[in-house]
Amino acid sequence: MSFPQDIRYALRALRKSPGFAVVAVLTLALGIGANTAIFTVVNAVFFNPMPVENAERLVNIFTIDPAVSARNFNFLPLSLPNGQDIAREIQAFSGVTVYTRGVPVSMTISGQPGQFFADAVSGNYFDVLGVHAVMGRTFRAEEDREGAAPVAVLSYGFWQRQFAGNPHVVGDSVLLNGQRFAIIGLAPRGFQGPTTLGGPDLWVTMSMHDQIFVGLQKTMFNERRFLGYSATGRLKDGVTMEQARQQLRILGSSLEQAFPAANKGRTFIPIPLLQSGVNPNFRDFFTRAGFLLMTVVGLVLLIACANIANLLLSRAAGRRREISIRLAMGATRWRIISQLLTESTVLAIAGGGLGLGLAVVGRNLLWKFRPPFLVGSNLSLPLDWRVLVFNLCIALATGVVFGLAPALQSSRPNLVSELKERTGNEMYSSRLFGVRNIFIMAQVGLSLVSLVGAGLFLLSLRNAQQIDPGFDTHNLGMITFDVNSLNYEASRVKEFERRVLEVVESTPGVHGATLSSAMPLVNGGFGRSVFPEGRDPNASRNGMFGQVDSVSADYLETMHIPIVRGQGFDSSVREDSPRVVILNEAAAHRFFPDLDPIGKRFKFFGDDAWVQVIGVARDSKYNTLGEDPTPYMYLSLLQYPAGAVTVFFRTGPNTQSVLPTVRERVQALEPNLPLTNVWPIGEVFSQALWAPTFAASLLGLFATVAMLLCAVGIYGVVSYSVGQRVREIGVRLALGAQPRDVLLMVLRQSAVTMGIGLGAGLVFAFGLARLIVSLLYGVSANSPVAFSATALVLAAVGLLASYIPARRAAKVDPMVALHYE
Repeated sequence: MSFPQDIRYALRALRKSPGFAVVAVLTLALGIGANTAIFTVVNAVFFNPMPVENAERLVNIFTIDPAVSARNFNFLPLSLPNGQDIAREIQAFSGVTVYTRGVPVSMTISGQPGQFFADAVSGNYFDVLGVHAVMGRTFRAEEDREGAAPVAVLSYGFWQRQFAGNPHVVGDSVLLNGQRFAIIGLAPRGFQGPTTLGGPDLWVTMSMHDQIFVGLQKTMFNERRFLGYSATGRLKDGVTMEQARQQLRILGSSLEQAFPAANKGRTFIPIPLLQSGVNPNFRDFFTRAGFLLMTVVGLVLLIACANIANLLLSRAAGRRREISIRLAMGATRWRIISQLLTESTVLAIAGGGLGLGLAVVGRNLLWKFRPPFLVGSNLSLPLDWRVLVFNLCIALATGVVFGLAPALQSSRPNLVSELKERTGNEMYSSRLFGVRNIFIMAQVGLSLVSLVGAGLFLLSLRNAQQIDPGFDTHNLGMITFDVNSLNYEASRVKEFERRVLEVVESTPGVHGATLSSAMPLVNGGFGRSVFPEGRDPNASRNGMFGQVDSVSADYLETMHIPIVRGQGFDSSVREDSPRVVILNEAAAHRFFPDLDPIGKRFKFFGDDAWVQVIGVARDSKYNTLGEDPTPYMYLSLLQYPAGAVTVFFRTGPNTQSVLPTVRERVQALEPNLPLTNVWPIGEVFSQALWAPTFAASLLGLFATVAMLLCAVGIYGVVSYSVGQRVREIGVRLALGAQPRDVLLMVLRQSAVTMGIGLGAGLVFAFGLARLIVSLLYGVSANSPVAFSATALVLAAVGLLASYIPARRAAKVDPMVALHYE
């Protein structure tokens, strides 16, 4: 019989058992669909090629600084002068583009002001990357020179979202930070720069830095120590990565000698674009997360395979006579195995086809719950050839996995017994390690691994929710604005911020307001190097790193952050008075170990003014909820003004009802000013908790599916076993056994099987926990709660699934059972 005939025979056989076929296809579709949906995300992040020319010849260039690398942040950006030196001196590259990402800009579209994000790039940016506009054109070299006309290129996603795909936008102009920019082109779909995650709304030339840069980015634009830029280079034909690495190392040594204050100890390293599209500092995190998700959905698929294998074993029991006749007529055992594997493969391919549809639904659902920083991203999740090949391969592999054992067992029946139409020996041994019991052990073990993973992340989420952020989160609202985007002069910025505080504080329901240049857990504050008095500020190795936040006088009081030593800002702090600072406890310990910090002084790198410590505040969380104590400095907004600030305000119990009024009043002060982050503080925590919440929810869902599939499998095997042992049970009852004895016998045998599975599962779960512990908040790799609780839950579910057929066995009528054939 040829392969096409095998397929036709398999289809006829499945049509005769529609119930079995439907259950099998749906079960497989669930497992294959989940795997395909998760792989679609992994493919988009790690494998999907960027829409650039010859991506394998492109490299991202990073700064390596041992002093910073000690804090586990190994790959740093560049300074603009260093990037320009690389572009000019390194002969291994045919071109190098230098750029800075995510510059906030104000743009008014259809009369509505909004804040968007631009990348400021060198004029050769698109040429180096080999990217061509789908409409209009990209930048020319002369457009990146001082005095050039302001021009912009839109990203495809931004064009669709904000301009509804209007082709006439190219050639038109828009106002960015009050400056008119001509839109000269549209980038191709999916292009978001040399990065996989995130991306800008538009690109402008670096020559427009005065128009779009604000704050320290503007004042330190050309400072060699300011690491605020990225660089991407294209290797010349025939040049190897090692040659580029050697040239960058030599240049790093040269720049260290020429500029020791800024470049002491620093060097440069190229990393292929295909490996650095995800920031190398976070690639390990994303790799572990992707591995975890693929592992969990893989376990679900294996559990589904074990279920289908047991179904096939049960189905094969009814086909023993058919198979015996075929063997007696001369069919080889391999021929029987081939036919049975064809049937299982047909089921798997049908499940894979349906699973592809479920994958599309799952992919879209996953994208709806993407993290906040990807809300406006152009990242796509295509069902490209990789996803389709993955789906086909996993379907074929699944067919072999769940079909092989039943095929091997079914192809060796007892011909004499079967051809005489006698019951004979049971086809599948009732031994503890018989095929059916092994499948159940595997299902229990795999389900336990899934449940432990979900349990660990649930504990992590609970711990994250209980972390004290260091400030009072009750009844706190916020609104962010950036008057720098309107090109206000310094005096006008201060006046506007003063008026904002007045109108917010006078709003009914508001009990206090304050301003801050940072936003806890979203934008923790800018990093600066500190040189305590007595250390040479020209020797960069003497500097210590900390984050800064410019705040109004009553910030700590409004946020309920206590002063533990010294004092806060008072009326004596003025614009022209000596500069002062309040340190947090971590900064006080770091900058002035074993000393009383009050009255001590330091300088910031590049600033000649002394800053005196007047107080020490309690540590808070600034960047993430799980961070270790971080050196932090509160500066006076009067002495260190900032145009991009957030107004925080205390309200009564219902902050949400006060927000619209506050927003309306602030907007009335400047109708063209974009207002963002109009939230109660709870929204910030929702974003900060996105990762643990998403992980706990997704893994919890998959673990629940795995547990239900395991329960169904246990029920099916115990039911089959009871059905095969009706005569034995009848004999036991006839000889005086009580129904309770039969019930306990079945449950005991089932418990032994599950116990072995649980033991094996605990071993594998412990190994998985050690791999993912870095993704968890305050949970150890051997958490007794996660392991014991999930094992007990799974054992209870398994025993419940066994109890139903066991109870049926205990009610067998001995007279009926003894006549059972």
